[in-house]
Amino acid sequence: MATQTVEGSSRSGSRRTSVGN
Repeated sequence: MATQTVEGSSRSGSRRTSVGN
């Protein structure tokens, strides 16, 4: 799951996804 969080954050450019998760 960590890989998806990092990829989503980098692609979306939103750190909220990482914090929310």
